[in-house]
Amino acid sequence: MTLLEFFAHNRSEFAELVLEHLFLVIMSTGIAVLIGVPLGILLTRKPALSKPILGFANIMQTVPSLALFGFLIPLNIYLFQFKIAGGIGARTAIVALVLYSLLPIIRNTFTGISNVDPAIRDAGRGMGMTDRQLLFQVELPLALGVILAGVRVATVICVGTATIAAAIDAGGLGRYIFRGLRANDNVLILAGAVPAALIALGADLLLGYFEKTMQLGAGARGRSKKLLWASLLIVLLFLGGMYFFTAKGAGRIAVGSKDFTEQVILGEILAQAIEAKAGMQVVRRFDLGGNLAHDALVGGEIDLYVEYTGTGLLSILKEKPLADPQEVYRRVKAEYTKRFNLEWTEPLGFNNTFAILIRVADGFQTELLGVIAAN
Repeated sequence: MTLLEFFAHNRSEFAELVLEHLFLVIMSTGIAVLIGVPLGILLTRKPALSKPILGFANIMQTVPSLALFGFLIPLNIYLFQFKIAGGIGARTAIVALVLYSLLPIIRNTFTGISNVDPAIRDAGRGMGMTDRQLLFQVELPLALGVILAGVRVATVICVGTATIAAAIDAGGLGRYIFRGLRANDNVLILAGAVPAALIALGADLLLGYFEKTMQLGAGARGRSKKLLWASLLIVLLFLGGMYFFTAKGAGRIAVGSKDFTEQVILGEILAQAIEAKAGMQVVRRFDLGGNLAHDALVGGEIDLYVEYTGTGLLSILKEKPLADPQEVYRRVKAEYTKRFNLEWTEPLGFNNTFAILIRVADGFQTELLGVIAAN
């Protein structure tokens, strides 16, 4: 199947993932602008704060994205009784993306205002302007092109980093990339990478146009400002629509899975069984890496997922291995209830046993098996 054939066969899912990706990028960049521009202005008034604030923004850019997502998941951050981060999903991803986007916005705002010609400031003060009037009528208009350059860089960074947010069930085009890597399918990888690259290119060209027009005459700037306000209105309408779009899972059963093929299939079997037999609507929250499925279950982000008794005993409970499968089941069932207030159901009737695969080479196979048996 070619890439175009894939898009034709998966139009609905592709459109949904593009909308999710755009939602993450627009929300993250918008919040970063609302935070970064005031901080950049503050640094021009309080230069002593530049080192700690810019240092923090620099550190956030150096933290690997998956590590930052993982660090934010166990945190429950509230603002005015509204949960803004913690657990899996878009909230945590947006907070991480905002942290990644702050540096170019803060730095360019600070640089743009600081580089305004002092003679222009003196002229404004000579005309009787207050500091507030000087900021909004002189400094910000003159620095707007530089500020937009920072927003431009932050947006492109955000588009690329948002693909990794799929690892914590935040949606977006990263789903295709992770599926493709898992299945060694280049078409799936391109289905996520190519649209993400086109989104980044489009955002860069659009913001580049605004940046250039800020450097032209008053007429061009006026037209550009009108276009910018129209774009912001469209973005607000888009975000309003996406609010209802992302709220579609409210009040439904959420089924999770880990990020490999068997788990996705088992999760889908559970989801379809619940829909067919219980008549309930199911939200599928698949492809959760590592122990994210367990963390999401404990945090109330999902309602159930398939887990393995051996994994539960060793990876979650951190206990020593046991030889008797029935004893392993009894142990994890009791400890999960005691530690996490979670309930293990009856076994599903299949057993996954680990095996060792080795190359067939002269002398190597027999020698290695002998070492394994001896230990």
